[in-house]
Amino acid sequence: MRLQQVAAYRELCRGVRRSGRDNIVFAALMAFLAYMVWKGGLNPFLLIFYGVLIGSELAVGLFKWAVPSAEGHLFDGLVLIVFAGANLAIEFIGVRGRMPNAVVILISLLILSQAINRFRFYAQLRRLFAERPSGEHMAWFDDLVREIHASDPQSDELAVDLPTQPPWKARLLGSTVFFVTARGNEVLVTGPDDFEIRREKIDHGTGRRRAILRIHGMPYPEFEINDATWANYQKWRAAHPLPDSPSTAIGGAG
Repeated sequence: MRLQQVAAYRELCRGVRRSGRDNIVFAALMAFLAYMVWKGGLNPFLLIFYGVLIGSELAVGLFKWAVPSAEGHLFDGLVLIVFAGANLAIEFIGVRGRMPNAVVILISLLILSQAINRFRFYAQLRRLFAERPSGEHMAWFDDLVREIHASDPQSDELAVDLPTQPPWKARLLGSTVFFVTARGNEVLVTGPDDFEIRREKIDHGTGRRRAILRIHGMPYPEFEINDATWANYQKWRAAHPLPDSPSTAIGGAG
């Protein structure tokens, strides 16, 4: 399986895991609504039903973190739609002799809209998760990320250290460039034509010069590049030149 596909799958999993934090927010909203409805005369036995749904929302969030998959959004949508539907039913037909609570209705409609969004996300993720990397691919990929984090351009001629914002570390694997954020696990996989480093011409005698990084045409903030990283990049770039490449220095040859 191509590295880009494994990287995309990892990013999908990270997105699903991050969405698990939303479950805490919605569980809190659900608890607030349960309290509002109970104050309005809810049968106390229905609090057990609310408690089960709130617990289910938190359990789904844990599931999304532990087993990131499209099904997490499906389960989330089911819990939210049952909860919102129960609240709306109680407000409109379940409690006699009082006006429906506008706050409860408004928040229930918000939760209902989020439930519909979860079903839409589920359909999208089903397509995106259709081709999943094997466990061996994922383990190899994770090992490579750890190896890049630990790499040092001084001792590894395939490594480059790019302390821009965000700071990146990269490995120059032939015609594939593998970027990993220095803090965290965000990954980019590019080809030789998709990124460039340009360094200033003047040597200040510090072993570092100002440089600019571009990935997919997007410039990153200026940073100081060390001589070891520049030497590794120059050696690799000589074997993989940019088409119609201009000088790789800022202000001239460097």
